[in-house]
Amino acid sequence: MKHKPQMMKMRWLSAAVMLSLCTSSAWAFSIDDVAKEAKTLAGKGYEAPKSNLPSAFRDMKYADYQQIQFNHDKAYWNNQKTPFKLEFYHQGMYFDT
Repeated sequence: MKHKPQMMKMRWLSAAVMLSLCTSSAWAFSIDDVAKEAKTLAGKGYEAPKSNLPSAFRDMKYADYQQIQFNHDKAYWNNQKTPFKLEFYHQGMYFDT
């Protein structure tokens, strides 16, 4: 693989560009900003979050949830030489928003 060093450089460059895009949109805030937002929210009535859990999960019983297991062979970064693996799980029966 003679192109491997070039690919690594491109990956690092891409990561740096993405990081700079993410950080440029951040803004600073003060304790006064937090207090103002808290006061605004305190003046509003409670609004329950909308559930986005599909009915297939919403209607499951506890025993059904216990049978769901992640296929570790399909973990993201599974074939990479890293101690980290990324596994996506469903929201669960108690976290539906």
